[in-house]
Amino acid sequence: MKPEESHTEPERLECDVMVVGAGAAGLETSLTLGDMGFQVLLVEKNPSVGGKSILLSKVFPTLDCASCIATPKMAAGTHHPAIRLLNYTEVESIVREEDGTFRVDAVKKPTFVNPELCTGCGACELACTVALPDEYNYNLVARRAAHIPFPQAVPKKSVITRTGTAPCTHTCPAGVSASGYVSLVRCGRYEEAFRLHLEDAPLVGSLARACYATCEGECTRGDFEGPVQIRAIKRFMADWYYARHPVPEYGPPETRTGKRIAVVGGGPAGLSAAYHLARR
Repeated sequence: MKPEESHTEPERLECDVMVVGAGAAGLETSLTLGDMGFQVLLVEKNPSVGGKSILLSKVFPTLDCASCIATPKMAAGTHHPAIRLLNYTEVESIVREEDGTFRVDAVKKPTFVNPELCTGCGACELACTVALPDEYNYNLVARRAAHIPFPQAVPKKSVITRTGTAPCTHTCPAGVSASGYVSLVRCGRYEEAFRLHLEDAPLVGSLARACYATCEGECTRGDFEGPVQIRAIKRFMADWYYARHPVPEYGPPETRTGKRIAVVGGGPAGLSAAYHLARR
C-alpha cells in the first residue's frame, strides 16, 4: 500500500481476500468471509463505511430508517477480528502474479487529522470557517472543511478536505495567508482574523492601504464572478480592530531571552523582522 507521505515506506499487507467497497454488499461479504475464517482486507474510498444505503431515508420492505438497518452492520464489519478496514483508500492497480496471487497498489488519502487523538466530538466543525457542499446530503446543504461525514459515521473520525494551497498565499510578498483571514472575516470573527494576519506580518492597516494587491490577480474566484477584494477586506478588518483597540492589546513579552539583535533598515521588512523578533 502506498503511503500518505513521500518520506515514509509503503506498508505491505497480506490477506486471504480483499473486498473493494464497504457498502451493504461489501460489509455483508466481508462478514461472511470473516466468519468462515478468511483474513479480509476491506477497502473503502470514503471516510466512513456504509455506502449508498446509509443515505436512504427508508429501507424496503419494512420501511425502517437506513441508520437502524445499516449501523449495526457497519459496526460489526469494522470490529470483526478477521476484517481489517482501510477507509479513505483508493485502489490504483491490481496485477496477477505468476503464482496466482494478486498484488494490489492502494493509496490512503490524507485526512490531516490524527485518528488516535480524534474523539469525534465535532468541535473542529464548530471552529472551521470554510463551507463546502455536503456529499451526504446530495450537495443541497453545506458542511465544513473539517468535518465528520455524518453523525452515524463508522469510524467516527474527523477529516479535513484540502485541495491545495490558495495561490494568493504564494503571490503575497509578505507570505500572508489571505484565504485564512478572509474566511474569518466572512464569519464575523474579526479579532481572530486580525491576529491571524499578525502571525505572518504586522502593519496590517498600512498594508491594507499601500499594498498593490498581487493576491487579487491570482484569486481563483476570478474565473467565476470576479476576484475577492482582499485588500478592501483587510482594510475593513484593520479599521474595525483599531477602532476598538486604540492601544494594541498585545504588549511586550513577559519573559525575555537576554539577547539583543540589531535590525538594519526601518522599512516594512525591517519593521516586520523587529516585530517578530520582539514577540519571540
